[in-house]
Amino acid sequence: MTKNLADELQRTARQALVGMQPIAQGEEAGGLPFRRLLAAAFRARYLVFATTLFGVLVGTFLAITTANTYVSEGKFLFTSAGAEKTVVDSTGAAENSQEAIATGASYVLESDDLLRKVVDRLGPQRILQPYQPGTPDDSGPKALFFRIQRDWNATKESDCTPEEAQKRLKRTIAVERPRNTGVLLARCTANNAELARDILAAFMDEAVKWHIEKYDDQKAYEVAKKSYEDNQVARDIANRALHDFLLNKAKVAKFDEEKARLEKAEVEASIERDKVMREIEVKRGNLARLQQALDVDKSIPTTIRVRQRLDTTASVRTTLEGELAKITSELVRLEGSGDRDERRKNELERTIRGLKTQIASLLKEAADAPEVEASMLNPEFQKAVESRGVLQTDIAGLETTLNYTGQQAAKKREELAKLLDLEPEFIRLRDSKSAADKAVETSEVTWEQAQRKRLLGLGNFSSLKPFQDASLPLEKEGPNRGKLLLGGLMVGLFLGLGILVLRTLPDSVVRTREDLEQVEGLAVIGVMPRLDGKNLKRHEALREQGW
Repeated sequence: MTKNLADELQRTARQALVGMQPIAQGEEAGGLPFRRLLAAAFRARYLVFATTLFGVLVGTFLAITTANTYVSEGKFLFTSAGAEKTVVDSTGAAENSQEAIATGASYVLESDDLLRKVVDRLGPQRILQPYQPGTPDDSGPKALFFRIQRDWNATKESDCTPEEAQKRLKRTIAVERPRNTGVLLARCTANNAELARDILAAFMDEAVKWHIEKYDDQKAYEVAKKSYEDNQVARDIANRALHDFLLNKAKVAKFDEEKARLEKAEVEASIERDKVMREIEVKRGNLARLQQALDVDKSIPTTIRVRQRLDTTASVRTTLEGELAKITSELVRLEGSGDRDERRKNELERTIRGLKTQIASLLKEAADAPEVEASMLNPEFQKAVESRGVLQTDIAGLETTLNYTGQQAAKKREELAKLLDLEPEFIRLRDSKSAADKAVETSEVTWEQAQRKRLLGLGNFSSLKPFQDASLPLEKEGPNRGKLLLGGLMVGLFLGLGILVLRTLPDSVVRTREDLEQVEGLAVIGVMPRLDGKNLKRHEALREQGW
């Protein structure tokens, strides 16, 4: 309790008066009366005006700079058949997988890989095409309006990257699947009607290919078949290329065998050449020794002295022997021809007997001739000369053989060098043929598995077909520029009023009689006017009127 009794009594009286006069509804302590709010609004009218003007400016800016948007729509017909299954599926896995595929259909079509395919197909410049409103014929405020829009929505050349294009597609492409339907609704938003249609058309086309690649077993079947057929064609091409190379370029039947044969032939020709060279060296050595003995040293005499009978009948005897041979031949001819000329035969026989008698007489005369010492050609020298001639002939023949074997070795080396120059190309073609053969074997296994899989009825996943092509928007989707202006006005106005309320709630300044009565709880019986220039003039006027 306070020590001042007068203050305590005054406080008690005030509380009693407050209880006797209940506060009107809406004017309780801590509330915000409408009159107070209205007075505060009047005092802060410039703030409310400023925020409202700011909102109008923001709305005007958005209305001017916001680009038009066009929405293209397309529809897919989606059907799912479940997971891989045989004729009997007792586990119910097919139904569960079917539900999962149907639920995730729209999410699958929003994958980054699919959007990347769309970017690769259209190009970042096309997807990030800048906003170009109006026409070249526009003029006046309209042209200025369109120019502001173009400048504000311009796209830098450095920003036209695949990553930015993919981000744009993630924001502008949406795929929805209405509940309990087999239709997927695809939408694309762009600043140009044709651009929206082109992007959505490319997306739908790539989506079908993507879905076939990921889910449709028919695609796997066709891919396996095409891979097998393509690999067969590649193998045929590789075989034909290798055959043409061997036939027309290398001109051999079997490259490796021909290479081995030429290498062996070259070695044999080199060995034969070395053998001939060694034999030539040996014979040249023997010839040099004979030349030394015959021409330099004279160790083998040319002639030798021998004793022999002096035969002077040799020439006559030779002549008679010739005539004897001639007459004998004629006699044999007559007898062989069956000629009956006996006289001629007898004459020839007598002549033959006479010639034989003369030859015998000459032989006896030669046998009885006296012996004399004479010089004759040395047989050893003659044999050495003959050996020298034989060696010279052999050396000439061996040199010819050496030239021939050298030519053959050079020819084999040249053929082998040509073959070795072609060996890298042969190895490449051979490896290509081997790779093609292996690819055919691998794809054949895959193809056989795909055929067995189809026969067993496996792998029916789902199908995605365009139900409605991408449409060309006939009118813009937005923005509503009037609503932007009105929205800016309302946001600015309510922003100012909100600031006004936040400022007025904690305000405890006493400005009016009601504020004073509410604070003190006592009735005000008089008000002292503010003695400013305006109030003084008003009071002076009232006094003159006699109040």
